[in-house]
Amino acid sequence: MIIIIMIRKFVNRKRELETLEKLYEKGANLVVIYGRRRVGKTALLRKFLEEKRGIYFLCSRRGYEKDLKRFSQELSKFFGIPLSFEDFEDAFEFLSKQGKLVVVIDEFPYLIESYKPVVSVFQRIVDLVLEGSEVMLILCGSSIGMMEKDVLGYKAPLYGRAQGIMKVKPFRFFDMVEWYGRDFEKLVRLYGVTWGVPRYMEFFREGSDEEIIRNFFDPSSFLFNEAKLLLMEELRNPAVYGEIIEAIALGNTRLSEIANYSMIDAKDLPAYLKTLQELGIVKRITPITKRNAKRGVYVIEDEYFRFYYRFVNPYYEEIESLNPEPAIEDFRKNFNSYLGETFEKVSKEFLLAIGDYPKIGKWWYKGEEIDLVALNEREKKALFVEVKWRGLKEREAKRILKRLEKKSMLINLDGWIKDYGVIARRVEGKESLRDEGWLVWDLEDFNSLVGD
Repeated sequence: MIIIIMIRKFVNRKRELETLEKLYEKGANLVVIYGRRRVGKTALLRKFLEEKRGIYFLCSRRGYEKDLKRFSQELSKFFGIPLSFEDFEDAFEFLSKQGKLVVVIDEFPYLIESYKPVVSVFQRIVDLVLEGSEVMLILCGSSIGMMEKDVLGYKAPLYGRAQGIMKVKPFRFFDMVEWYGRDFEKLVRLYGVTWGVPRYMEFFREGSDEEIIRNFFDPSSFLFNEAKLLLMEELRNPAVYGEIIEAIALGNTRLSEIANYSMIDAKDLPAYLKTLQELGIVKRITPITKRNAKRGVYVIEDEYFRFYYRFVNPYYEEIESLNPEPAIEDFRKNFNSYLGETFEKVSKEFLLAIGDYPKIGKWWYKGEEIDLVALNEREKKALFVEVKWRGLKEREAKRILKRLEKKSMLINLDGWIKDYGVIARRVEGKESLRDEGWLVWDLEDFNSLVGD
């Protein structure tokens, strides 16, 4: 029997809580919160409700009438009196007279699914009932598509009425220190499989190969089917989208390559890719100095999906048939290489935190590539950085930096101040390299971004 010890804790949502507190103090009547499943929206809302006079209600998929009855029962418990309402407008007429109060309606899309006109009902509630009251209504949902279209969209009845809109995102890399500590090598591995999603983080303690294998390559594990379930929740043709994600995860980044792998007509792909971009799973990138270039490629932004469709989905049937060995062999052989791209994302976050470079991205042209180019266009400053997920000796690091300096000449930045750097797992002799004017960082230097 495998026993999985899960860590459950509320971690580092300081920015989000501060935003909610400001809206609360300002007397906002409508706040909309949304984000992908498992990202910690409910935990955030429950934390916000602590020490406040508030009601939390989770919608179901049992239909409008049953949810209205359940809502009436929740209000009856809260106020200690028997209450029954004909509709939600009737309920909020009552609530609007109860003084300072927070009302959270979680998974609001479930209510929309069961009764489409409910959005218009809540428009009337916001416009006619809550105006001038001390009620703060928070509508929350995990279906990004429905929240953006049916609640926040230009044609939606509630459009323009929210005083606060918050898209809750996974933890950033350095936020994860509060959860796992300062072992940055372990953090890179865990970031590469969880993408900082709190629910997924709960399944890991040390980030070892064995722990990752246990959580992904066992058909009874939570994370084995999670990616497929998320696509089923959001999309009409989840299998088609899965093929596209797998194509990109396996290195097919150009439109023609994705079409060939997925066997989807190239002219139909942009619509699918746009949807995946809106969901935050896929991202289109172009060389940083040519934003409108046709040389754009597609990458998997979400590290959980990237890991799943690189190492799990290609072997899904074998794993499900209790033959995970081919998948595990592939994982053991190629996971370290996979983490190179993860480390580039981490390094980008590091540079954004320590430097005055608002724009950071990749650059490539005719077979030449620079991992990260950081630009400050106002001050005409550029930083060129190579990222290596391995240890470097001083001589190798210097060779990389000199090669980087030559490659940078291919980018037309005449008259700019230019610096050159390398970020690696470990760098021997980094102080000597710094004395020569190079910028050198390794995992040890990440401590500078973490408080005591």
